[in-house]
Amino acid sequence: MSGSSPTDIALYVGIALVLIWVIYRIYILFAFKNQEHFDNPDSSYTFTMYYADWCGHCQNAKPEFVKLGSTQTIGGKVVNIKMVNPEENPNEASGVDIRGFPTIILKKGTQSIEYSGQRTYADFLSFLQQNMN
Repeated sequence: MSGSSPTDIALYVGIALVLIWVIYRIYILFAFKNQEHFDNPDSSYTFTMYYADWCGHCQNAKPEFVKLGSTQTIGGKVVNIKMVNPEENPNEASGVDIRGFPTIILKKGTQSIEYSGQRTYADFLSFLQQNMN
């Protein structure tokens, strides 16, 4: 390459960038295709607490719910953990029957199970273990 012109170098760099982009796209295609919840959205779980900042019960439950983190793996299945304030994000709570705060729901596809146990980390985990099948 000692006698290469700037045009030749630009061509080599361009080809290298195109190859990197193609490899990246192929990787993304296979990475998502092999993950079950991307192929079958009904297989993904979401455990959501709908809360209001002014609610005393919510203020007590939030620290325990936060301990769950953003995901949990129960029996080899992943559940996404979310907290939604319907007053601030009404779109995220549309279609959810919220009769009081906090309302905590486990969803798998179109199925929903409302949580009614104690609002502790251990009880949340126990509920997930019993209902993620």
